[in-house]
Amino acid sequence: MKLLGLLALLAGPVAAQDFSIDYDRLFEENSDRIMVAEPGVQRLELPGPVIVERRNGRYRADDQSGWGPAGCALDRLFVAGAAVTACPGLYSDDQRDRVAAQLLRGVRFYARNTVPPMAPDAANAAMLSRLAATRDRLSLICAYGSAELAFAAHIAEDATIRRFDRIFRTARLPVTRPCR
Repeated sequence: MKLLGLLALLAGPVAAQDFSIDYDRLFEENSDRIMVAEPGVQRLELPGPVIVERRNGRYRADDQSGWGPAGCALDRLFVAGAAVTACPGLYSDDQRDRVAAQLLRGVRFYARNTVPPMAPDAANAAMLSRLAATRDRLSLICAYGSAELAFAAHIAEDATIRRFDRIFRTARLPVTRPCR
């Protein structure tokens, strides 16, 4: 499977919806579950568990699942995807395919679990746009020793794939905190 090569070809500048959570809508859709933690602070405890607080129109969302926040995992997968599309010659076909498979898995998870859910075509367009933007932002030099390039190889290892299996196993809001 040469999936990442195809992604690299398609990942030019694309105007697309980004991966985001509409927290106002989340609170509207869960208005019966809102708790007042203290004056001016509203709190939602969602499955996962994911805790979302609204204070003065600002939001803070924390994944307390113990598996790691899915939004953070997706951000990291975009870094790995950017590395292997920018420097494909530094990776084996198997490594490129494993990174691509994990990225697609993370995108599907995010699309299903965000608010509002993303249609598959919107998720694919957002993925291609984010992949291109991440690659441009990193301005990678294709030489051994780069942390981003090493990280992409790490993503393709069995132990890391098992970690992503845990992260993406349980449906929950794909927040980015805490990102370690």
